Parts: sequence; C-alpha cells; structure tokens
Amino acid sequence: MLSMTGFGYAEGEGNLAFYRVSVRSLNHRFFSLNLHLPKELYLWEEQILSLFRERLSRGKVDLRVDFEPKGSIFTVEPDPDLARSYLDALRRICSELGLPFVPRIEILLQTGEGIIRVKEESQKWVEEWYNFQPILENCLTKLVEFREREGAKLQQDLDNYLKNLKKILGEIKNEEGAVSQYYRDKLNRKLQEVAPQSPVNEALLAQELIFYLDRSDINEEVIRLKTHLERIGQLLNKKGAIGREMEFILQEINREINTVGSKSGSAKISSLVVDMKTIVEKMREQIQNIE
Repeated sequence: MLSMTGFGYAEGEGNLAFYRVSVRSLNHRFFSLNLHLPKELYLWEEQILSLFRERLSRGKVDLRVDFEPKGSIFTVEPDPDLARSYLDALRRICSELGLPFVPRIEILLQTGEGIIRVKEESQKWVEEWYNFQPILENCLTKLVEFREREGAKLQQDLDNYLKNLKKILGEIKNEEGAVSQYYRDKLNRKLQEVAPQSPVNEALLAQELIFYLDRSDINEEVIRLKTHLERIGQLLNKKGAIGREMEFILQEINREINTVGSKSGSAKISSLVVDMKTIVEKMREQIQNIE
C-alpha cells in the first residue's frame, strides 16, 4: 500500500552540469505532475512525465531541478551581414534627415536585433538526458520508498479499524435474535394497554409480529456488510492502487449501516450502528491519502 504523501531528493553530476533534484507529493484524486525546471531542461519534459507515470498512479507531484553548469552551455555567434545591413540603414536615415552619421557599436547593438545570437547547444542537452536520468530515477525511488513507509502506517491503522468493524458486526448479528422478542414484548404491551382485560389473541399477535419482523429484518444487510469487509481485507493486502475502490466500498458500507440503523428498533443495535459509522468515517479520512 502506498501513501500519496512523500518526499525524495537526489543529486549528481552529468557532462554539462551538476544537478539537484527534489520531489514532493500530496494526495489528489488523479495523477498530476508540476515541473519546475530551468528552461534548458524542458526538452526532457516527456521523458520525465513517462518515468513518473510508470511508478505513480495518483497524487499531486511537484518536481524541482536546479543545476550548476560546467562552463558555458551556450554559443554566442555574431551575424556580420545583418550588422552591415543595420549600419547601412542607419547611415541612410541620417542622410535623409541631414544628420551627421557617427557609427558607434553601442547604437548598433541597441538597434540591431539578432546581430549577436545566443545559441543553445540543444543536441548536447538531448544527449545529457542519459546522464540525468539515473539521478532522477534515484530521486523517484526515494519518493516511492517514503510513500511505502507512510502506507505501512496507514495499513496498520486500517487493519485495526477493520477488526473493530468485524467485531461490532458480530455483536449486531448476535443481537439480531433478540429483536423478535423485543417486538413480541412491545406488541403485548400495546395489546394490554388497549384491552387490559381481554386475553391476547395469539394469531393476531403472530401476524403483527411477522409484519414487524419483516420490516426490521437486517439479515441481508449484515450479509452484505460482511462481504464488503472481506473485500476491504483483500484490498489491504493488495499491491498497487486501491484508494478509489476502497472509497467506493466504504460508501456502500455506510449505506448498509444506515439501513440497519433505520430498520432496527433495538437500542443496543442503534448504539452499535453509531460505533460503526464513527469507525467508517475515520477510515474514509485515512484513505484520502492512499494511492
């Protein structure tokens, strides 16, 4: 089981630069990767995204890369032909306006866009990816290990919650047999209040009792709850992403618990239902951080 909360850091040296890579992740319904890279490294965006998608399926992830270049990573190239064209244009303007023409390099540089070009060594950065990739994978591995440790803590909590839910469900099942006697006694009291001197009509009592018991029968809900709890136990021991299915099952469990509470007139069962709902709510909070 993986938590969606984690952190990883790695650093290392390539041919063009020294890299520091850090990554953080938080819970999120889907997978989201935010990149904070120097502009020179955005040509690696697709490879980075592919690596993260292979290892993570959910979570909001922030990746930051800082680097210290080794020497110059740019080539500065002049364009003499373009400079001559700008210079000639300035000379003609001065001639048309009757102004003295004094060629000065600072005026030419301010006016002539593109006279000096900064050229990035893009091919070198393409090749540099293979030096950077192991550093990034090391950082990603540390993130996953962090999420695994956090996931182990969550699994322990969820295991304990699951045991408590099974225990309470067993108590509800045991209490179910007392519901019949509860309604029999309740109907007897009602009949005695209405006609205290008349003998109890057993046939009528049985008919009313069947009616109440049918409306208050929680056996099907108990069976479905047991099935749902067994499925949660299977998921807790499953590798990979389980958060979404867990969330769905807990919604179903909550629905069945509400039905049990509305059907049963037993004070004991009502109290047990409240206990189950409290535990389920705690589990729902926990699984918000499970991948």
